[in-house]
Formats: sequence, C-alpha cells, structure tokens
Amino acid sequence: MSDLIITPAGTTIENTPIITLNQDQSILMTDPIGRQTIVSLSTPQLSPIAPISYTLSQPYLYNLPPLISSTYEYQDINADSDLHQKVMKKIYTNFYNFIIPNQFPHLLNYIKNHKGNYTVVKKMQEYKKNKTRENEYEPKLQYIARNVYTKPDMYRDVKNYLETYEIKWYEIEDKKKDVYELLVKKLKNKLDNLID
Repeated sequence: MSDLIITPAGTTIENTPIITLNQDQSILMTDPIGRQTIVSLSTPQLSPIAPISYTLSQPYLYNLPPLISSTYEYQDINADSDLHQKVMKKIYTNFYNFIIPNQFPHLLNYIKNHKGNYTVVKKMQEYKKNKTRENEYEPKLQYIARNVYTKPDMYRDVKNYLETYEIKWYEIEDKKKDVYELLVKKLKNKLDNLID
C-alpha cells in the first residue's frame, strides 16, 4: 500500500487514494507480502474548549509479524539426476574417445572384424593374434560400447564405487584416475568372460 495516504478527517489531497481517519481511530494495514502495520492518530487529551488539532506527520506505527511463514527446503545436490547424467556423459565420452584408444588399445584386440561384422574373439589365441589397425578403432569402440560395456553398466559401476567410498558425484573429478582404472578393469573382465 505504498501509494496510500492517510489524512485526518476533512483533509484532502488531489489524485491520491485516501483513507480518512477520525481522532482516536486506528486501522490495520497489510502490505503485498503480508506484513501488517497498525496506524493510529490518537492525540493527547485536550480541554473540551480548545480546538483539536492533529497531523499525520508522526503517526504511531506498530509493526506486527507477517501472516505468511516461509519454509525452506534444501535440495541434495548429490542426488540431482541432471548432475549424474552430466558426469556420466563426460566419463563415458572420455572413456571411449580417449582412455581406451590412447592408453589401452590392446583391449580392442578382443574384437575381430570379419567382412565388416564385428564380434568378440572366441579364444585367447585369437586375441593374441588379432591386431587392431587404427582405422578399426572407431567401429570396435562402438561395438564394445553397444554390446559389451554399455552406458547403464558403466553408470552402475560408477555409482557403486561412489557409494562404497562415500564420494559425492560433484567430487568425482578428484577421483577420476581411480574411476577410469576401475572401468578399464571392469571392461577387461567382461571381455575375458566372453572368450573360452
């Protein structure tokens, strides 16, 4: 009610919303956010013959607590699914675009190419003889990502790791070396289990 002007009885102000109060009258005003104020124009008692004069220049104001109470709820950042997705996207991308081809390209030898069809080798002897050329990196990585060690598999392993060591999702950057080592071991185990 910031545009509201309160005046004593009989006083007017042009082009302004007015509430007129008589002497010893009070009103309760509530602003848009629920705060309440009592406005009073009481004046000292004067003799009945003396004219009564009072002004709004110093009304009595009493602040009351707001009627609306606020409740705050804090979100657990670690439980934020958007954060999990962003972290996993980064891990998954780095794992298949950089970690495996640059540091562990020998794992690609588990996948053989037969006339454009990629499959896992059947025996350890095949693995030892199989050599991966650089132009086969991409299709072999895609085959592994889609058929051997998928995004849900990786998410489950990362989540279990974080829970086991009580690490928060937003702290994973400090543990990324350990996370990638774990993922490489998991991938190697899966590949080993697929051959006789």
